[in-house]
Amino acid sequence: MFKSKPLQPLAYSAIILISLFWSACSQNNKEYKAKDSKVQKSEMILKPFADNNEVYPPDSIYSGPFFKANYNYPESVAPKDYPWETITEGKAISQENASEYIMSIREYIKDAMEVMINEPENWPSSEYRKDWYNMGWSAQSYDSATGWKGLETVYGTMTGQVLKNGIFKDYGFEGPMQNHALVYYNDVATLTLNKLWKSNDKNGFYPEYSTDAAQFKQNAIIIKAAGTTATGDDWDIMEGAGTFPIYREMEFGPMKGKNPVLQELAWIQFDIIIKDTIAAPETGWVFSTFIYDKESDGKTIFDRLELLGVSWGNDPDKMGTTKALSETYINPDAPEYYKANIGYGDRLSGPIDVALVGGMKADGTPDSVFVLDENGKASGGKSYLHFRASACMSCHGTATFPPQNDFYPSPKQNLVYTDTLYNPLSKGWGNYYQNRPGTEIMPALDGEQKATMALDYDLFMQFALNNSRLAGNYNDKPEKPENYKGLSHEKYPALYMPRSK
Repeated sequence: MFKSKPLQPLAYSAIILISLFWSACSQNNKEYKAKDSKVQKSEMILKPFADNNEVYPPDSIYSGPFFKANYNYPESVAPKDYPWETITEGKAISQENASEYIMSIREYIKDAMEVMINEPENWPSSEYRKDWYNMGWSAQSYDSATGWKGLETVYGTMTGQVLKNGIFKDYGFEGPMQNHALVYYNDVATLTLNKLWKSNDKNGFYPEYSTDAAQFKQNAIIIKAAGTTATGDDWDIMEGAGTFPIYREMEFGPMKGKNPVLQELAWIQFDIIIKDTIAAPETGWVFSTFIYDKESDGKTIFDRLELLGVSWGNDPDKMGTTKALSETYINPDAPEYYKANIGYGDRLSGPIDVALVGGMKADGTPDSVFVLDENGKASGGKSYLHFRASACMSCHGTATFPPQNDFYPSPKQNLVYTDTLYNPLSKGWGNYYQNRPGTEIMPALDGEQKATMALDYDLFMQFALNNSRLAGNYNDKPEKPENYKGLSHEKYPALYMPRSK
């Protein structure tokens, strides 16, 4: 059993983070410009395949199991028949069968995911844990070097962003909240991770920096499961949601900037992302989101994560119109709080994915965003406290290495955060909402073309590859493999890219 440190009411209501990573970002007038970085400390030992970030809670507050990342990537996966293939029958999915399609995938992975969600204390030793894998160069913390805080020791979550005050005001919660998320890859997905991190060097110091190495195989599955600091004690909507422990610093409130604390997060969102070029022939990916529904008649916590929606394209031909979307399905019975953070033009985005940018910061000050005019000029633009700007596929479509586009439609290249957006009627905005294959680099219309790799919609990979650049000026690494070319460290250094504020 877990022994959680009791949180004082004031402190508890003040916690918050994101996931992300498979999701989007928050905004601030302060610009977070990507900049060259160096190894965090001269004595730091780089570990591409670290167990976790090595920040452990004391025995006095936690006696449960600890997270250990899994990098035992298979080198091959036997062909098999998948149940969703009988639903697509060689055709793209549609509004009519999107729900049936994604529910068949959920059922396929259900046994493992039920343990992860319903029984967090049993997940580390579960028979299913060995079949779900982690991203190289993600577990160790490189906070002062790249802004990456690693995967925490208790449940392996990555830190997420703080959602602004009032985002869920219409649904009974007025304070800020933060989310943290787990990300796992199935066996097919790890064929790509194996090629990316281990094809040149089994120690992970010499990645294969090519678009080909970053491409996922058919039926690769990635899951993201996120918890929020706003539990049922704080927010009626989360009543009955199961919790799980993490060990992180708080990002706002009286405990901000102090030592990590043991926090209990409530499960709020569960995403299934699958590479399926039959179901989604234009993008190659199907994204889906399930959210907690306290009114669900599901028997378990996992069962009560009900379908919000499915997306397999950006509907580029619907930009600037009132036409109904054809590449996004939204469940009409989904709990209404999803509307607070639904994506641009009702495209798919989960409650923690911050499609709605701007808002009031935790200290009560406004954090507005400036929207340029249709011609990309500031003179005809306008400042907004809130602006709906993103969606699952538009955000993940920016995944390249080196990174060259902000997660949101912006002419700036600050990589993750910006205070300036394109106008929704502009070419720059439309650039974010195209249907591109994962092999195609999204161009930077108003900036430098920096990217050499398209990352097949995987933003987590983008952060990990950036961390891997720290090895460029690191002396204590294995000898470079013969004929290995890699990337010039001088031209492509590690960048400082904080994920949260």
